[in-house]
Amino acid sequence: MNNKDFEEEPPSYDHAFQSTLTPNAQVHQFGKFQDASLDSYERGEMFIQAFSSQLDRFPSQEAQQVAQYGFLRCMHIDTSIQKNQLFAHPKGNAAFITSGDQVQFWPGVQYGPLIDLDVTAQASHPFLTLREYNPQTIYSDVPTQHYFEMTVKQARGEVVMAIGLSTRPYPIFRMPGWNKFSVGYHSDDGHKFCDDATGGQEFGPSWGLGDTVGCGYCPDTGHVFFTKNGTMIDYAFTGLSRHHYFPSVGVDGPATIHLNFGKSPFLFHLENWAGQFI
Repeated sequence: MNNKDFEEEPPSYDHAFQSTLTPNAQVHQFGKFQDASLDSYERGEMFIQAFSSQLDRFPSQEAQQVAQYGFLRCMHIDTSIQKNQLFAHPKGNAAFITSGDQVQFWPGVQYGPLIDLDVTAQASHPFLTLREYNPQTIYSDVPTQHYFEMTVKQARGEVVMAIGLSTRPYPIFRMPGWNKFSVGYHSDDGHKFCDDATGGQEFGPSWGLGDTVGCGYCPDTGHVFFTKNGTMIDYAFTGLSRHHYFPSVGVDGPATIHLNFGKSPFLFHLENWAGQFI
């Protein structure tokens, strides 16, 4: 996002708030490639205004489904949003397709510049507390530890990717961390983002083809951490305000990734993973 194109940021992107999350970390004005356009930014703001009354509502239907059928039987990438013209991507209604746990982004794009192809794919079900899934759970005293991983199977060198969390509805044309009620860890510069339309904060290493990155979230504490190739990087944010986050991944060009919500062993060892209690 090139901040030269606008004079001030809206309330949803508060740099003062960002600085309190990590006081010693600079909030950068630009990302590494400065690739998000002004048009994308403005459409994101219009989206927030248009759907302000629906943002971050408690997903009661999805919570009930998890309680009834189980966490792993429910979790997958939701492709149905692309069929809704209110939420479809401006560049087309086939920004990504899925095959099992594999997600292919922009299957119809082979060559040419990557302009406004930023896209976020969300999971079908949210990361809630154990009690929110099932008020009668016998594990109510266990801190809820959610986690998922993505492995980059194919991507052009200039494609930027992201892993993180976002609430619903979320503008499909904005990467995780760029819009209101979202967090993300981006591949190009290793920066972390939380409701941040600009360049994010320094956080971890860059990542790309062949890497497996993971995102962990505890809704009881508001702590978010990220991993790379089975190794903990660090907590990106702690004590975040409570939101009903959905696991999210994003890219800005053609790429293929494999997602693991827990059907296979994670590269990173996580104690008290929530999926085993639901």
